Amino acid sequence: MKKMEADYQIKQGSPLIIELVGLAGAGKTTLLHALSCRNEKIQIGAEIELRKLKHIPVFVRNTLPLLPIIMYGSRYGRRFTWEEIKYLVYLKGWPHVLGQQAAYGGTAILLDHGPVFKLATLNAFGPEYLKTERIQAWWNNMFNQWASTLDIVIWLDAPEPILEQRINSRSQRHAVKGKTETEVLQFLARYRMSYEQILAKLTMNGGPVLFQFDSSQMTIEQIVDDVLRTLKTHQEKTERKAELSNRQNIIVS
Repeated sequence: MKKMEADYQIKQGSPLIIELVGLAGAGKTTLLHALSCRNEKIQIGAEIELRKLKHIPVFVRNTLPLLPIIMYGSRYGRRFTWEEIKYLVYLKGWPHVLGQQAAYGGTAILLDHGPVFKLATLNAFGPEYLKTERIQAWWNNMFNQWASTLDIVIWLDAPEPILEQRINSRSQRHAVKGKTETEVLQFLARYRMSYEQILAKLTMNGGPVLFQFDSSQMTIEQIVDDVLRTLKTHQEKTERKAELSNRQNIIVS
């Protein structure tokens, strides 16, 4: 495991917000389910689903301020796709949704295809409008917002040949499944560069802590053990802070 930051602040009394990121085939989904199965206090973060009635007001409320961005996009090239519009809404409005989920307690909320994934996808494959100066204020707002929301990012990685083999051997569909080796490697390189750019921006804005694992060198069980040790350390620090705070309140009273 490689930890990219020496120290970090923890949220006292609140679950950690953790995103699992990585290229296709790195093992994110497997790790997500393994962690939630090993510790019942770990929640899986809500994804935007318009089939859920409670998500519709959130979607509408956060879409309206985004209309200028969505409309201007077509002037600089192709329009935003429906999936990209949902990404924009998630990035703007989902900290509130995660805050509601955190109110139920627990150790951590795990995000798969969370803000880092969505920002990296828009950065690498989004409309040309997202690369213009006109939209830089939006990018800065998103970096600031999610830097203060995310506590930890767990980045799973593996060498490209292994990722290519995993993509082609698994049952799930993927954009480059069955493509030539050159096409797959170009796709992975483009995504990797975008992830690195987004994570650099987020850490420059004050967080989150980044942990890196090579899933070709460690088993999922070993990675789960490392992550759970980190969460246990967080829980112990939180409990000590709470105990110290209670003692101080007793002394004052």
